[in-house]
Amino acid sequence: MSLLRAVLVWCLTSVVRGKIVTFISDSREARENKGVIVTKFTFHGTQAKSKLRSNNTIGGLYFFPREKLLMTRDVSECNQFLRKASFSLFPPKTDTQFKERIFPLWTKEAQTFYAVYVDAATCYPQYPLQKNVALELHLLNDGNVGGHLSAEEDGLKAVHLLLSVVYVIGALWFGFSLYQILIKAPTVMLVLKLFFVAAGSQALVMILPAFHWTTYESNGWGVPFFQSVASLSHLISNIAMSALTTDVIIGWTLGSTRRMSTPRSEKVLRAVVLCNVCYTFLHFYLQGLDVNDPLYYTLSSNRELFMGLLWVVQCGVYLGVLAGTYQDDRSALRQDFYSTFAWIIISWNMAYPASQFIVLLMAEYNRAKVFIGISNFLRMISLGQLTVLFIKRSVFWEVSSLAGSSSLPFAEKSFGATSPPVSDRSPTQTMGGNNFANFYNSDSKVTKRH
Repeated sequence: MSLLRAVLVWCLTSVVRGKIVTFISDSREARENKGVIVTKFTFHGTQAKSKLRSNNTIGGLYFFPREKLLMTRDVSECNQFLRKASFSLFPPKTDTQFKERIFPLWTKEAQTFYAVYVDAATCYPQYPLQKNVALELHLLNDGNVGGHLSAEEDGLKAVHLLLSVVYVIGALWFGFSLYQILIKAPTVMLVLKLFFVAAGSQALVMILPAFHWTTYESNGWGVPFFQSVASLSHLISNIAMSALTTDVIIGWTLGSTRRMSTPRSEKVLRAVVLCNVCYTFLHFYLQGLDVNDPLYYTLSSNRELFMGLLWVVQCGVYLGVLAGTYQDDRSALRQDFYSTFAWIIISWNMAYPASQFIVLLMAEYNRAKVFIGISNFLRMISLGQLTVLFIKRSVFWEVSSLAGSSSLPFAEKSFGATSPPVSDRSPTQTMGGNNFANFYNSDSKVTKRH
């Protein structure tokens, strides 16, 4: 699947919305593939409940467990393949009414079934091919427990609601302090801009799905657009945080309004851009995978493993560059900043691979909710640590500005640039000038004493 097609599939609202499924196909596709997979659903309980209506009364749905579908899909004889189905469902004679059936599952363990569309022309060439076959399928759990939520989806609403509540509490707790930083600044500085983009996007990642799953649970449709926006926000948040991290580890500061270009920074920037391009491609590719494909878990696991490795490599690059910046810096306060920032790098970048490793130990239908919960919680911690770090720097700026010690320019950083002589400095530089623009650099005057 091309990247463009994956992006379009991801951005547009799918016809499979929740577990009220609208499906359009034809007999030719069903004949060529021995049936067409319509959707999947993980039932939990002792019964499976479904309703179906269609404009083709000689076609119906056959439900296969995932393992059995994978084993029997290569069976050459069509009727032999259909006999392996656990149960089937056919529409009534009129396309305005639903046919409803309840099937026993014989176990309380969660089971994933794939609904495969088959009609008379699938197995018997003498029957004419039907075009524009439309059907509508409703899937529910036993006794409406969990409503339209399958075992894979049950709990996602609670996870997103809990994360949203914690995030909002954190935002209210730190909001006033961040506002104080902003009103002291003549403009919003580069690193702070990236921080607010990352934090705002991460908020959408947790809040929008909560609305979607709340609606989905009751009507089976939800708001797919919110899911698409949340997925895009996830990508934006990661890229913004990557840019922020790159700025800090090279030595750019909270007070910098533009980036400095040095041979060292260019090399780091190229490596980070390469990692982010690969991550963006994989993100859209995974979004474009067909979740109803029986091989979906195998395909996605391989790609997600590569994505996890990509996060580990990126984390290693960040820490390696930060170690060099730490050693080159003379300031004890700034070295303390870098030490704390290293833990933020680890918690943000390792959230994905760590969560991925943990969910591999669990059943497939539990993986999504556990992965979302752990990875987003770790990233909330990262944003909280970063906020505290920025607030502490702001407090130091206030003290240093009152003491008149915030006059040293950014050029004193030891990356090949040199500071102009004191006599050549402008009055604004010598008297402190724009204190906020220099507050991150002001501690360069405070050196280690032995």
